[in-house]
Amino acid sequence: MWQSLVGFLQTIITGINSVVGNYGVSVVLFTILTRFALLPLDLKAKASTKKVAELNPEIQKINEKYKNDPDKKNKKTMELYQKHGVNPMGGCLPMLLQLPLMFAMFAALRAISSAQLEVFYVDLIKYTDSSIGPILDNFVKSIESSSAIKQSVGDIFTSLFSNPGNERLITQLSEVIGNTNMTAIVDTIRNISTAQALDFLKTSESSIRFLWIKNVWIADSPLRDIIGRTIPFMEGGWSGAWNGLFILSGLAGLTSYLQMKLTSPAGDSNQQTKSMGAIMPIMSVWFTSMYTSAFSIYWVTSNIFQIVQQQIYNRMNPDVKTGKEGA
Repeated sequence: MWQSLVGFLQTIITGINSVVGNYGVSVVLFTILTRFALLPLDLKAKASTKKVAELNPEIQKINEKYKNDPDKKNKKTMELYQKHGVNPMGGCLPMLLQLPLMFAMFAALRAISSAQLEVFYVDLIKYTDSSIGPILDNFVKSIESSSAIKQSVGDIFTSLFSNPGNERLITQLSEVIGNTNMTAIVDTIRNISTAQALDFLKTSESSIRFLWIKNVWIADSPLRDIIGRTIPFMEGGWSGAWNGLFILSGLAGLTSYLQMKLTSPAGDSNQQTKSMGAIMPIMSVWFTSMYTSAFSIYWVTSNIFQIVQQQIYNRMNPDVKTGKEGA
């Protein structure tokens, strides 16, 4: 079932891309469609959270009255919830149901990334050295048919381009295609410069470029070039060789903070809520700076959608933020 879900998401994203011709735009459109599909769950969670917030004054009275009797306090709190037909977990369950979709989305983007990078790297190697074509084609066929190699071709090339001196991986691959062929491929990869990769990008299709990002399957980072190699900050960070500028990571942190702030009930003194409000933006920055730009685009687009959705909901239900009773 999991593989079916991941495959289904892959099909939708690649299907959208076949129409719009750009993976960055495809991820944006797919995210918006997904958020609309999840809207009923979101609204159900917000309605439940609203009911709990309306009962908050009564709950505080119970907490104060039975502060020395935890069992009695829990019993009275549950009786209050039952009296008003409120499920205290009602605001959390719909959100938890969305987590598998987010993980499946990440897996789908990872699979698409691997496939797209395989095509990109193979074409790039052939572009820089056409004589290695037969060896490279044999390499791809051998890896795909080998049961000893657990990584995909795209992931292998990603590792080799970011670290051409990965002796453990090279030794493992040499056992499949032979030392001479492996040496030829590694030497070619090692000799490919960022400038050559940029020249190749100009001649290739634009589906992997999005706004300031040159390759959506590489992190939006000034410390990575378009083939995933590390750029020393002081040497090449500002030379134009970068793949991105950490803009998505910054937006991920900012939008995560705004989303948490908007969804937190007014006057909420819960320490866990405050901790999450501080941790989630930092985690968002870390996640989106480590993974592909495509995943970062998904994350930021999803946050922006939910911020707009929450703003509309708050205007239609002003008592949610003011803490007043009644709609």
